[in-house]
Amino acid sequence: MSWGFSFNGIHSTSKGIRITNIQGRDTLPEIESRTAQAPSKNGVHYFGYRFMERRITVEINLFGASLFDYRNKIRDLAVWLNPNNGPQELIFDDETDKKYYAVVTENTDFEGIFVKRVAEIEFLCPDPFAYDITESFATISNDSATIKNEGTAEAFPIITVDFSASAAELKIEKNSKEFIRIVRNFVAGDEVVIDCQAGTISYNGTTNLITALDINSDFFSLNPGDTTLTVTPAGVSTVSLVYVKRGYK
Repeated sequence: MSWGFSFNGIHSTSKGIRITNIQGRDTLPEIESRTAQAPSKNGVHYFGYRFMERRITVEINLFGASLFDYRNKIRDLAVWLNPNNGPQELIFDDETDKKYYAVVTENTDFEGIFVKRVAEIEFLCPDPFAYDITESFATISNDSATIKNEGTAEAFPIITVDFSASAAELKIEKNSKEFIRIVRNFVAGDEVVIDCQAGTISYNGTTNLITALDINSDFFSLNPGDTTLTVTPAGVSTVSLVYVKRGYK
């Protein structure tokens, strides 16, 4: 297969194009440093940083059998790359285990000779991280477990709790610091699904339990490395997690 990429589930070779160069994947996303000036201090105070959006520029070659063929292919590309549907999965052939969520923000007109024409496409990734193609799974046995996130950035789990006995609340604590606590009566057979990225809690597939959430709760993430989760009350439920590892590149 020629070197290329898939966007929105369609591979670039099916559109008659090939990649000649890529920029924007190999380093960290743009960094915004948080600083403040102080009258009595040289320089500035440093308060941390945040990653900005990622921009990936792809230089492509378009091949056509005739001028008419070129025009048809260019129109087909316009439909394929249209940003109307927002960010879509972007996967490159040299890292098929990773995906970005990207939308086209800029492109140049095709230039060149009859057989081959060259252009650039800029993909904007509002979320600057690369995501694993496959999901990761974990279970909490005996009401406590240490989960290893092998990504280089935090991951947001979807937590499923299946009750085997009655309880007056549910609390899942992260590293004895952050927690999610839901206060309501549960019975055997109940299921609670907590989506830590979307910030939602569903009960038995239909009811929204956000109003039963303790005001001090946090929809926590799994930091890179080890995270210990503890479930209370003990012995009344089984807990499983699914999450997608992600990283800076």
